[in-house]
Amino acid sequence: MFGIYLIAPSPKRYAKIALGFLDQGYYAEGAEWETARTRVEEAAAGAESYADLHAVLADATKVAGGKHSFFLTPEESAQNSEVAQAEYLAPEVSTAGGVTTIVVPEVGSDDQAQLQDYATVAAKAIADAAPQTCGWIVDLRGNRGGNMYPMFSGLTQLLPDGPAMTFRTRDGVETEVTMNPDGVAVGGGATVHAVPEQSKVQGQPIAVLLDQDTASSGEAVATAFHGLDRVRSFGVPTAGYTSANSVLPLYDKALLVLTGAVYVDRDGVNLNEEPIVPDVEASPTTVLDEATGWLAEQGCSG
Repeated sequence: MFGIYLIAPSPKRYAKIALGFLDQGYYAEGAEWETARTRVEEAAAGAESYADLHAVLADATKVAGGKHSFFLTPEESAQNSEVAQAEYLAPEVSTAGGVTTIVVPEVGSDDQAQLQDYATVAAKAIADAAPQTCGWIVDLRGNRGGNMYPMFSGLTQLLPDGPAMTFRTRDGVETEVTMNPDGVAVGGGATVHAVPEQSKVQGQPIAVLLDQDTASSGEAVATAFHGLDRVRSFGVPTAGYTSANSVLPLYDKALLVLTGAVYVDRDGVNLNEEPIVPDVEASPTTVLDEATGWLAEQGCSG
């Protein structure tokens, strides 16, 4: 069940392991799930290979995990990993007129060096910009998700220590995402992608930019900023994938990407896989003007 096998599992055993994972999906209960589960078991009874089960497992993954969940064949998994590493982009930080803008791109890579680089680049650039900054723009437009932890650790100077948001399972079990002085931790564990400790930014306004392509981990970052003093979001409603996925490998290197929890913000509001509506709705052509105008009203302008 944990990716360690002494011998290769039979197709029937492979299906049983997959169903054990899928049983933890956020929507893995009720008649629809029982029907999907039965279909996998029936397919497994006559399967001659793991590949014979991929299509039925893909269907079951959607039922168990909902719209944010999906199944990747071994070939799709390998291709996705290669593409994500090749297309890796680090955050970009720039300052003009006392306003520092942090462009927070998606990060789908599973390369640990790239993930650490992402967090380190953002954290260092924010620390370098802080002495010249009176207000901040966190640009999450186009951030479709990936690994949220480098994003959080990279932005740690802008997020207060303590709980930033919570994952909640269908059974109501909650796991806190917590900011430490050196980055983010989950469920009381160690800091993930730690960065050098810096003084927290305090009392300065932060504008968060959102669009319809802000999704998943991008929405998690937006959730972490929601409810903080002197923070306001601008743009259009996000994609509505406000839920947490686990990546669960099977024996043949196929992957179940399964939603097991939804986001709950620091005020206890369950986002329930719904879009995040910005505080100020603004079109793509006016959103920057709206954000910089608000920062100016807060006393930060060139």
